[in-house]
Amino acid sequence: MFRFFFLLLHKRLFYFKMGVGVLSFISNAHCQNFIPDSSFEKNKFVPILFSEINASNTWNRPSFGTSDLFCKCEKKYRKRSLVNVPSNPMGNQKPHSGNCYAGIFGYSHGNYREYLQTPLKEALEKNKTYLLKIHISLADYSRAAIDQLGVCFLTHEIKYKNTGVLPNLNPVYLNIKPEMVADTVNWQCLTAVYTSIGDESYMIIGSFAIHDIKKTKVKAPKKTHSRINQSTERDAYYYIDDVSLIEMEGAIEIEAAEHTVNNDKEIFEIPPSEVPMVLKNVLFNTNEAILFPQSYPELDQLVNYMKTHPTLMVEITGHTDSSGKESQNQEISEQRAKIVANYLVEKGVDTFRITAKGYGSSKPIATNKTKEGKLQNRRVEFRVR
Repeated sequence: MFRFFFLLLHKRLFYFKMGVGVLSFISNAHCQNFIPDSSFEKNKFVPILFSEINASNTWNRPSFGTSDLFCKCEKKYRKRSLVNVPSNPMGNQKPHSGNCYAGIFGYSHGNYREYLQTPLKEALEKNKTYLLKIHISLADYSRAAIDQLGVCFLTHEIKYKNTGVLPNLNPVYLNIKPEMVADTVNWQCLTAVYTSIGDESYMIIGSFAIHDIKKTKVKAPKKTHSRINQSTERDAYYYIDDVSLIEMEGAIEIEAAEHTVNNDKEIFEIPPSEVPMVLKNVLFNTNEAILFPQSYPELDQLVNYMKTHPTLMVEITGHTDSSGKESQNQEISEQRAKIVANYLVEKGVDTFRITAKGYGSSKPIATNKTKEGKLQNRRVEFRVR
């Protein structure tokens, strides 16, 4: 008999990311992400110069401020690229997801500002409430950090012929803590709640008002030709990734679907060749096989368990509910099982010890006639052998 410790995630920890839906176990109209390209991946070309936010199919700049798009480029272009990922003249940062992220000056010389503008997938409905989430990271070589970033929701696209703060707007400010805007290592998730006045179909991100400027006293290496001014302590440059806007009713459904915290680390008995166990916190985008970061703690526990018991094998199986075509369900279930298996391998578990299979909707553990039952059937399981 073997013991395996699972670390369950906090009840209120939940992620949103661009896609057909948000989390794999929630798939209804309320959970639509209204941002058409939340992670800056849908681009006309891979940028190699600054100020090329126009490379994006949907994001643009609403003023003369020259917003940037950073993307991982092919090896032959890396020496020429000024906006490569993860290393570039602003610092070093991996994307929160995917291969790209945007960058803006939240504060710079005089009144200079940069902004990001995007259309929404569809207009917002009057009096409905929406949850916005944005991931930010202060660039390594920024000489300052600011205390506020905000968003504006508009009924039409705007174009200002200036490089300063956008006037005559009514911004909503993101919930922010001092350590969030000054963090150059981690991505920080900022949120805001917005009640629609009706028919808003565009959104702008940027700095609309600043109450406090914190000096970081950091300087770029001498050989780095950063756009951040290194002779003054005025520039606050932010990377931005994974932007989502979801109706609050859908957010409540997602929260209700999450698992309760067990701070004492619940202990499970895992005898080899017994009934498979569900990986409760392994989460995906709808119709995608990309792991959410909150999946990592549970998978890391499985990695540690496998390393502690080097003779054991593990079988990973992916499952879906009965919605959609079975051929697509089969493919998605296989992809999800493989992505979990690949994670274990990347963390040091030998490949020969892992098998990955997908079963589509053929092995339900609950009825597919209810939303709750479908939620249980969308899962990834494992068993040791």
